[in-house]
Amino acid sequence: MNNISQISIFDYREIENLGDLERLKIFFENIEDNELCKKLEEQRKNGRNDYPVRTMLNLIYAMKIFGHRSIESFRRELSRNSQLRIACGLSEGKYKYCGDRKHLVPPAIVFTGFLNKLKNCKQEIEKIFEELVKYMYENLKDFGEDCAVDGKFLDTYAKPYNKEKCNDNRADHEATKSCKTYYMKDGSKKQEWHYGYRAHIICDAKYRLPIKSKLTPANNSEQTELDNMLKEMDNNEGRYKLDNMKNLIGDTGYESGKRNKKLKEEYNINPVIDIKHIWDKEEKYKEIENKMIAYNEEGEVFYIVDLNNYEKMKYLGYDRENNALRYTRYSTGKKIYRIPLETDYRIFTPIARDSKKFKKKYKMRTEIERLNGRIDRDYMFNDHFIRGQQKMKLMLNLTFIVMLTIAKGRIKNKQKNIRSLVA
Repeated sequence: MNNISQISIFDYREIENLGDLERLKIFFENIEDNELCKKLEEQRKNGRNDYPVRTMLNLIYAMKIFGHRSIESFRRELSRNSQLRIACGLSEGKYKYCGDRKHLVPPAIVFTGFLNKLKNCKQEIEKIFEELVKYMYENLKDFGEDCAVDGKFLDTYAKPYNKEKCNDNRADHEATKSCKTYYMKDGSKKQEWHYGYRAHIICDAKYRLPIKSKLTPANNSEQTELDNMLKEMDNNEGRYKLDNMKNLIGDTGYESGKRNKKLKEEYNINPVIDIKHIWDKEEKYKEIENKMIAYNEEGEVFYIVDLNNYEKMKYLGYDRENNALRYTRYSTGKKIYRIPLETDYRIFTPIARDSKKFKKKYKMRTEIERLNGRIDRDYMFNDHFIRGQQKMKLMLNLTFIVMLTIAKGRIKNKQKNIRSLVA
Protein backbone atom coordinates (compact mmCIF):
# COMPACT_ATOMS: atom_id res chain seq x y z
CA MET A 1 0.00 0.00 0.00
CA ASN A 2 3.01 2.33 -0.05
CA ASN A 3 2.22 3.49 -3.59
CA ILE A 4 -1.21 4.98 -2.79
CA SER A 5 0.20 8.51 -2.51
CA GLN A 6 1.50 8.27 -6.07
CA ILE A 7 -1.99 7.83 -7.49
CA SER A 8 -4.06 10.85 -8.50
CA ILE A 9 -7.49 10.25 -7.00
CA PHE A 10 -9.11 13.02 -9.00
CA ASP A 11 -9.21 13.97 -12.67
CA TYR A 12 -11.78 16.52 -13.87
CA ARG A 13 -12.08 14.76 -17.25
CA GLU A 14 -14.00 11.99 -15.47
CA ILE A 15 -16.67 14.53 -14.46
CA GLU A 16 -16.95 15.87 -18.01
CA ASN A 17 -17.72 12.33 -19.24
CA LEU A 18 -20.64 11.87 -16.82
CA GLY A 19 -24.28 12.36 -17.86
CA ASP A 20 -26.27 15.33 -16.54
CA LEU A 21 -28.47 13.24 -14.23
CA GLU A 22 -25.45 11.46 -12.80
CA ARG A 23 -23.72 14.78 -12.11
CA LEU A 24 -26.93 16.04 -10.50
CA LYS A 25 -27.10 12.97 -8.26
CA ILE A 26 -23.46 13.41 -7.16
CA PHE A 27 -24.12 17.09 -6.49
CA PHE A 28 -27.22 16.51 -4.32
CA GLU A 29 -25.37 13.88 -2.30
CA ASN A 30 -22.50 16.23 -1.45
CA ILE A 31 -23.84 19.79 -1.25
CA GLU A 32 -23.94 21.21 2.27
CA ASP A 33 -26.25 24.22 2.12
CA ASN A 34 -28.42 23.95 5.23
CA GLU A 35 -27.56 27.48 6.36
CA LEU A 36 -28.51 28.85 2.96
CA CYS A 37 -31.86 27.02 3.07
CA LYS A 38 -32.50 28.33 6.56
CA LYS A 39 -31.84 31.92 5.47
CA LEU A 40 -34.17 31.56 2.48
CA GLU A 41 -36.93 30.09 4.64
CA GLU A 42 -36.58 33.01 7.06
CA GLN A 43 -37.01 35.38 4.13
CA ARG A 44 -40.18 33.57 3.03
CA LYS A 45 -41.67 33.47 6.58
CA ASN A 46 -45.43 33.06 6.23
CA GLY A 47 -45.55 33.61 2.48
CA ARG A 48 -46.93 31.12 -0.05
CA ASN A 49 -45.17 27.77 -0.07
CA ASP A 50 -46.46 26.22 -3.30
CA TYR A 51 -42.87 25.45 -4.21
CA PRO A 52 -40.71 24.77 -1.11
CA VAL A 53 -37.33 26.45 -0.69
CA ARG A 54 -35.44 23.16 -0.97
CA THR A 55 -37.20 22.30 -4.24
CA MET A 56 -36.53 25.74 -5.74
CA LEU A 57 -32.88 25.61 -4.69
CA ASN A 58 -32.55 22.17 -6.29
CA LEU A 59 -34.03 23.55 -9.49
CA ILE A 60 -31.55 26.45 -9.60
CA TYR A 61 -28.65 24.01 -9.13
CA ALA A 62 -30.06 21.73 -11.84
CA MET A 63 -30.40 24.66 -14.25
CA LYS A 64 -26.65 25.28 -13.90
CA ILE A 65 -25.68 21.59 -14.14
CA PHE A 66 -27.85 21.04 -17.23
CA GLY A 67 -26.33 24.15 -18.86
CA HIS A 68 -29.42 26.21 -19.66
CA ARG A 69 -29.02 29.79 -20.82
CA SER A 70 -32.45 30.93 -19.64
CA ILE A 71 -35.26 30.08 -17.23
CA GLU A 72 -37.65 29.35 -20.09
CA SER A 73 -35.35 26.80 -21.75
CA PHE A 74 -34.94 25.08 -18.36
CA ARG A 75 -38.72 25.05 -17.81
CA ARG A 76 -39.16 23.33 -21.18
CA GLU A 77 -36.57 20.74 -20.09
CA LEU A 78 -38.50 20.19 -16.83
CA SER A 79 -41.77 19.76 -18.73
CA ARG A 80 -40.43 16.86 -20.79
CA ASN A 81 -37.96 15.28 -18.32
CA SER A 82 -39.81 13.43 -15.55
CA GLN A 83 -36.59 12.04 -14.03
CA LEU A 84 -35.26 15.58 -13.58
CA ARG A 85 -38.52 16.72 -11.95
CA ILE A 86 -38.48 13.84 -9.49
CA ALA A 87 -34.79 14.34 -8.67
CA CYS A 88 -35.43 18.02 -7.84
CA GLY A 89 -38.46 17.30 -5.65
CA LEU A 90 -41.36 18.13 -7.95
CA SER A 91 -43.93 15.42 -7.19
CA GLU A 92 -45.62 13.90 -10.22
CA GLY A 93 -48.84 13.41 -8.22
CA LYS A 94 -49.26 17.00 -7.06
CA TYR A 95 -50.02 19.62 -9.65
CA LYS A 96 -49.92 23.29 -8.77
CA TYR A 97 -52.80 25.47 -9.90
CA CYS A 98 -52.79 29.05 -11.09
CA GLY A 99 -56.27 30.04 -12.22
CA ASP A 100 -57.52 27.39 -14.59
CA ARG A 101 -54.10 26.23 -15.68
CA LYS A 102 -52.04 23.41 -14.18
CA HIS A 103 -48.40 24.01 -13.43
CA LEU A 104 -46.30 20.89 -13.35
CA VAL A 105 -43.23 23.14 -13.04
CA PRO A 106 -42.94 26.54 -11.35
CA PRO A 107 -43.86 29.57 -13.50
CA ALA A 108 -41.05 31.84 -14.66
CA ILE A 109 -42.05 34.53 -12.15
CA VAL A 110 -41.40 32.08 -9.28
CA PHE A 111 -37.85 31.45 -10.57
CA THR A 112 -37.23 35.19 -10.94
CA GLY A 113 -38.46 35.95 -7.43
CA PHE A 114 -36.37 33.13 -5.95
CA LEU A 115 -33.21 34.34 -7.72
CA ASN A 116 -33.82 37.83 -6.31
CA LYS A 117 -33.95 36.31 -2.81
CA LEU A 118 -30.74 34.36 -3.48
CA LYS A 119 -28.94 37.64 -4.25
CA ASN A 120 -29.49 38.59 -0.60
CA CYS A 121 -27.64 35.49 0.65
CA LYS A 122 -24.07 36.53 -0.28
CA GLN A 123 -22.45 35.43 2.98
CA GLU A 124 -24.10 31.99 3.00
CA ILE A 125 -23.15 31.33 -0.64
CA GLU A 126 -19.56 32.49 -0.13
CA LYS A 127 -19.28 30.29 2.95
CA ILE A 128 -20.37 27.21 0.94
CA PHE A 129 -17.70 28.03 -1.67
CA GLU A 130 -14.97 28.58 0.93
CA GLU A 131 -15.79 25.31 2.75
CA LEU A 132 -15.53 23.44 -0.54
CA VAL A 133 -12.12 25.02 -1.24
CA LYS A 134 -11.04 24.01 2.27
CA TYR A 135 -12.11 20.42 1.50
CA MET A 136 -9.91 20.44 -1.62
CA TYR A 137 -6.90 21.62 0.40
CA GLU A 138 -7.44 18.75 2.83
CA ASN A 139 -8.09 15.98 0.31
CA LEU A 140 -6.11 16.72 -2.86
CA LYS A 141 -2.35 16.32 -2.81
CA ASP A 142 -0.48 19.59 -3.51
CA PHE A 143 -3.76 21.48 -4.05
CA GLY A 144 -3.04 25.21 -4.28
CA GLU A 145 0.71 24.78 -4.81
CA ASP A 146 0.70 25.86 -8.48
CA CYS A 147 -1.97 28.50 -9.11
CA ALA A 148 -2.97 30.34 -12.27
CA VAL A 149 -4.66 33.75 -12.38
CA ASP A 150 -6.66 35.38 -15.14
CA GLY A 151 -9.19 38.12 -15.71
CA LYS A 152 -12.04 36.71 -17.79
CA PHE A 153 -14.46 39.04 -19.55
CA LEU A 154 -18.13 38.18 -19.09
CA ASP A 155 -19.83 40.20 -21.80
CA THR A 156 -23.36 41.43 -21.30
CA TYR A 157 -25.74 41.33 -24.24
CA ALA A 158 -27.98 44.10 -22.92
CA LYS A 159 -28.10 47.53 -24.46
CA PRO A 160 -25.48 49.96 -23.14
CA TYR A 161 -26.94 52.17 -20.43
CA ASN A 162 -28.06 55.56 -21.66
CA LYS A 163 -30.23 57.78 -19.44
CA GLU A 164 -31.82 59.53 -22.40
CA LYS A 165 -32.48 56.56 -24.69
CA CYS A 166 -32.81 53.52 -22.40
CA ASN A 167 -33.04 53.75 -18.62
CA ASP A 168 -35.12 50.65 -17.86
CA ASN A 169 -34.19 47.00 -17.21
CA ARG A 170 -33.41 46.32 -20.86
CA ALA A 171 -30.08 48.04 -20.22
CA ASP A 172 -27.34 46.87 -17.90
CA HIS A 173 -26.77 49.81 -15.57
CA GLU A 174 -23.54 48.50 -14.01
CA ALA A 175 -21.67 47.14 -17.03
CA THR A 176 -18.66 49.04 -18.38
CA LYS A 177 -16.45 48.99 -21.48
CA SER A 178 -12.87 47.78 -21.43
CA CYS A 179 -10.12 47.10 -23.93
CA LYS A 180 -7.89 44.02 -23.73
CA THR A 181 -4.45 44.66 -25.23
CA TYR A 182 -2.30 41.77 -26.43
CA TYR A 183 1.44 42.43 -26.77
CA MET A 184 3.03 40.48 -29.61
CA LYS A 185 6.66 39.35 -29.65
CA ASP A 186 7.35 41.51 -32.69
CA GLY A 187 6.43 44.58 -30.63
CA SER A 188 2.97 45.07 -32.17
CA LYS A 189 -0.28 45.28 -30.22
CA LYS A 190 -3.71 43.77 -30.70
CA GLN A 191 -6.79 45.32 -29.06
CA GLU A 192 -10.10 43.64 -28.21
CA TRP A 193 -13.10 45.58 -26.81
CA HIS A 194 -15.60 44.18 -24.30
CA TYR A 195 -18.76 45.49 -22.63
CA GLY A 196 -19.88 43.90 -19.38
CA TYR A 197 -18.00 42.50 -16.39
CA ARG A 198 -14.73 40.79 -15.57
CA ALA A 199 -14.26 37.69 -13.41
CA HIS A 200 -10.88 37.71 -11.68
CA ILE A 201 -10.09 34.05 -10.97
CA ILE A 202 -7.33 32.19 -9.14
CA CYS A 203 -7.47 28.46 -9.84
CA ASP A 204 -5.37 25.41 -9.07
CA ALA A 205 -3.25 24.77 -12.17
CA LYS A 206 -3.03 21.03 -11.54
CA TYR A 207 -6.65 20.11 -10.81
CA ARG A 208 -8.31 22.94 -12.77
CA LEU A 209 -10.54 23.97 -9.87
CA PRO A 210 -11.34 27.52 -8.71
CA ILE A 211 -9.82 28.76 -5.43
CA LYS A 212 -10.77 32.44 -5.32
CA SER A 213 -12.80 34.76 -7.55
CA LYS A 214 -13.98 38.34 -7.68
CA LEU A 215 -16.47 39.92 -10.09
CA THR A 216 -16.06 43.57 -11.06
CA PRO A 217 -17.06 45.90 -13.89
CA ALA A 218 -15.04 45.17 -17.02
CA ASN A 219 -12.74 48.18 -16.66
CA ASN A 220 -11.36 47.24 -13.22
CA SER A 221 -7.61 46.58 -13.19
CA GLU A 222 -6.45 42.96 -13.21
CA GLN A 223 -3.41 43.82 -11.13
CA THR A 224 -5.38 45.72 -8.46
CA GLU A 225 -7.90 42.90 -8.11
CA LEU A 226 -5.13 40.30 -7.84
CA ASP A 227 -3.69 42.30 -4.92
CA ASN A 228 -7.16 42.43 -3.33
CA MET A 229 -7.71 38.68 -3.70
CA LEU A 230 -4.32 37.78 -2.22
CA LYS A 231 -4.97 40.14 0.69
CA GLU A 232 -8.38 38.54 1.33
CA MET A 233 -6.86 35.07 1.19
CA ASP A 234 -4.11 36.12 3.59
CA ASN A 235 -6.69 37.46 6.06
CA ASN A 236 -8.77 34.25 5.90
CA GLU A 237 -6.18 31.56 6.60
CA GLY A 238 -8.83 29.31 8.12
CA ARG A 239 -10.09 28.30 4.68
CA TYR A 240 -7.46 29.65 2.28
CA LYS A 241 -3.95 28.30 2.74
CA LEU A 242 -1.87 30.99 1.09
CA ASP A 243 1.27 29.36 2.52
CA ASN A 244 0.56 26.41 0.20
CA MET A 245 0.93 28.61 -2.88
CA LYS A 246 4.45 28.29 -4.25
CA ASN A 247 4.00 29.53 -7.82
CA LEU A 248 1.55 32.03 -9.31
CA ILE A 249 1.21 31.81 -13.09
CA GLY A 250 -0.18 34.66 -15.17
CA ASP A 251 -0.04 36.36 -18.56
CA THR A 252 1.43 39.76 -19.42
CA GLY A 253 -1.57 41.54 -17.87
CA TYR A 254 0.02 40.92 -14.44
CA GLU A 255 3.60 41.74 -15.45
CA SER A 256 5.24 44.27 -13.11
CA GLY A 257 8.57 44.50 -11.30
CA LYS A 258 6.84 45.84 -8.18
CA ARG A 259 4.37 42.97 -8.22
CA ASN A 260 7.10 40.36 -8.65
CA LYS A 261 8.92 41.84 -5.67
CA LYS A 262 5.75 41.96 -3.57
CA LEU A 263 4.80 38.35 -4.36
CA LYS A 264 8.21 37.08 -3.29
CA GLU A 265 8.91 39.30 -0.29
CA GLU A 266 5.40 39.51 1.26
CA TYR A 267 3.91 36.12 0.37
CA ASN A 268 6.96 34.00 -0.56
CA ILE A 269 5.34 33.16 -3.90
CA ASN A 270 7.34 32.69 -7.10
CA PRO A 271 5.90 34.82 -9.93
CA VAL A 272 5.71 32.84 -13.17
CA ILE A 273 4.39 35.72 -15.25
CA ASP A 274 4.98 36.38 -18.95
CA ILE A 275 6.79 39.59 -19.84
CA LYS A 276 5.80 42.48 -22.09
CA HIS A 277 8.31 43.42 -24.76
CA ILE A 278 8.65 47.15 -24.14
CA TRP A 279 12.35 47.72 -24.76
CA ASP A 280 13.39 49.77 -27.73
CA LYS A 281 13.91 47.49 -30.74
CA GLU A 282 17.51 48.64 -31.04
CA GLU A 283 18.23 47.84 -27.37
CA LYS A 284 19.20 44.16 -27.35
CA TYR A 285 21.11 43.99 -24.06
CA LYS A 286 21.47 45.78 -20.75
CA GLU A 287 24.76 45.56 -18.91
CA ILE A 288 25.02 44.99 -15.15
CA GLU A 289 27.14 47.62 -13.49
CA ASN A 290 30.62 46.54 -12.34
CA LYS A 291 30.19 43.09 -13.89
CA MET A 292 31.13 41.68 -17.27
CA ILE A 293 27.54 40.46 -17.59
CA ALA A 294 24.57 41.55 -19.71
CA TYR A 295 20.97 40.35 -20.08
CA ASN A 296 18.14 40.69 -22.57
CA GLU A 297 14.39 41.18 -22.14
CA GLU A 298 13.75 37.43 -22.34
CA GLY A 299 15.82 36.94 -19.16
CA GLU A 300 18.80 35.34 -20.89
CA VAL A 301 22.17 36.17 -19.30
CA PHE A 302 25.44 36.66 -21.22
CA TYR A 303 29.12 37.01 -20.34
CA ILE A 304 30.76 39.91 -22.21
CA VAL A 305 33.89 38.45 -23.79
CA ASP A 306 34.54 41.60 -25.81
CA LEU A 307 32.58 44.38 -27.50
CA ASN A 308 30.94 42.18 -30.15
CA ASN A 309 31.10 38.81 -28.39
CA TYR A 310 28.34 37.91 -25.88
CA GLU A 311 28.57 34.35 -24.54
CA LYS A 312 25.32 32.87 -23.17
CA MET A 313 25.74 31.70 -19.58
CA LYS A 314 24.56 28.51 -17.85
CA TYR A 315 21.84 28.86 -15.21
CA LEU A 316 22.63 27.04 -11.93
CA GLY A 317 19.56 27.84 -9.84
CA TYR A 318 18.21 30.24 -7.22
CA ASP A 319 20.29 31.29 -4.20
CA ARG A 320 17.66 31.76 -1.51
CA GLU A 321 20.08 33.13 1.08
CA ASN A 322 21.29 35.94 -1.18
CA ASN A 323 18.01 36.31 -3.14
CA ALA A 324 19.97 35.95 -6.36
CA LEU A 325 20.23 33.81 -9.49
CA ARG A 326 23.43 31.80 -10.00
CA TYR A 327 25.17 31.55 -13.38
CA THR A 328 28.46 30.29 -14.74
CA ARG A 329 30.24 30.29 -18.10
CA TYR A 330 29.87 27.22 -20.31
CA SER A 331 33.48 27.54 -21.44
CA THR A 332 35.06 27.52 -17.98
CA GLY A 333 32.37 26.39 -15.54
CA LYS A 334 34.45 27.36 -12.51
CA LYS A 335 33.43 30.78 -11.24
CA ILE A 336 29.85 31.34 -10.08
CA TYR A 337 28.26 34.72 -10.79
CA ARG A 338 25.30 35.85 -8.68
CA ILE A 339 22.72 38.27 -10.05
CA PRO A 340 20.49 39.73 -7.28
CA LEU A 341 16.78 39.86 -8.19
CA GLU A 342 16.78 43.53 -7.23
CA THR A 343 18.94 44.19 -10.32
CA ASP A 344 15.68 44.18 -12.26
CA TYR A 345 12.65 42.58 -10.58
CA ARG A 346 10.78 42.75 -13.85
CA ILE A 347 13.29 40.53 -15.66
CA PHE A 348 14.76 38.40 -12.86
CA THR A 349 12.46 36.08 -10.92
CA PRO A 350 13.25 33.24 -8.45
CA ILE A 351 12.60 30.77 -11.27
CA ALA A 352 14.79 32.16 -14.06
CA ARG A 353 12.85 33.08 -17.21
CA ASP A 354 15.26 31.24 -19.52
CA SER A 355 15.11 28.01 -17.48
CA LYS A 356 13.24 24.84 -18.44
CA LYS A 357 11.39 24.97 -15.13
CA PHE A 358 9.92 28.40 -15.90
CA LYS A 359 8.73 27.26 -19.32
CA LYS A 360 7.24 24.08 -17.84
CA LYS A 361 5.41 25.98 -15.11
CA TYR A 362 4.14 28.65 -17.50
CA LYS A 363 2.58 25.97 -19.72
CA MET A 364 0.30 25.16 -16.78
CA ARG A 365 -1.46 28.48 -17.40
CA THR A 366 -3.52 26.68 -20.05
CA GLU A 367 -5.50 25.10 -17.20
CA ILE A 368 -7.18 28.40 -16.36
CA GLU A 369 -7.97 28.81 -20.06
CA ARG A 370 -9.68 25.42 -19.94
CA LEU A 371 -11.58 26.50 -16.81
CA ASN A 372 -12.69 29.65 -18.65
CA GLY A 373 -13.76 27.48 -21.57
CA ARG A 374 -15.95 25.35 -19.30
CA ILE A 375 -17.55 28.48 -17.86
CA ASP A 376 -18.49 29.58 -21.38
CA ARG A 377 -19.31 26.20 -22.92
CA ASP A 378 -20.86 24.16 -20.12
CA TYR A 379 -22.44 26.94 -18.05
CA MET A 380 -23.49 29.19 -20.94
CA PHE A 381 -21.75 32.43 -19.98
CA ASN A 382 -21.01 33.01 -23.66
CA ASP A 383 -24.75 33.22 -24.41
CA HIS A 384 -26.94 34.41 -21.55
CA PHE A 385 -29.64 36.83 -20.38
CA ILE A 386 -27.99 37.92 -17.12
CA ARG A 387 -28.42 41.58 -16.18
CA GLY A 388 -26.61 43.40 -13.39
CA GLN A 389 -23.44 42.82 -11.40
CA GLN A 390 -25.22 41.21 -8.43
CA LYS A 391 -26.92 38.56 -10.55
CA MET A 392 -23.77 37.93 -12.61
CA LYS A 393 -21.81 37.39 -9.40
CA LEU A 394 -24.51 35.05 -8.05
CA MET A 395 -24.48 32.92 -11.21
CA LEU A 396 -20.67 32.74 -11.25
CA ASN A 397 -20.56 31.69 -7.56
CA LEU A 398 -23.22 29.02 -8.15
CA THR A 399 -21.20 27.75 -11.13
CA PHE A 400 -18.08 27.36 -9.00
CA ILE A 401 -20.08 25.70 -6.19
CA VAL A 402 -21.42 23.17 -8.71
CA MET A 403 -17.89 22.45 -10.03
CA LEU A 404 -16.38 21.98 -6.57
CA THR A 405 -19.27 19.95 -5.14
CA ILE A 406 -19.22 17.45 -8.01
CA ALA A 407 -15.42 17.24 -7.66
CA LYS A 408 -15.91 16.57 -3.94
CA GLY A 409 -18.29 13.70 -4.75
CA ARG A 410 -15.81 12.10 -7.12
CA ILE A 411 -12.99 12.44 -4.57
CA LYS A 412 -15.09 10.78 -1.85
CA ASN A 413 -16.04 7.95 -4.19
CA LYS A 414 -12.40 7.34 -5.15
CA GLN A 415 -11.30 7.36 -1.51
CA LYS A 416 -13.86 4.65 -0.73
CA ASN A 417 -12.53 2.50 -3.57
CA ILE A 418 -8.81 3.28 -3.10
CA ARG A 419 -7.89 -0.42 -2.84
CA SER A 420 -9.36 -1.19 -6.24
CA LEU A 421 -7.44 1.80 -7.66
CA VAL A 422 -4.17 0.35 -6.40
CA ALA A 423 -5.03 -3.05 -7.82
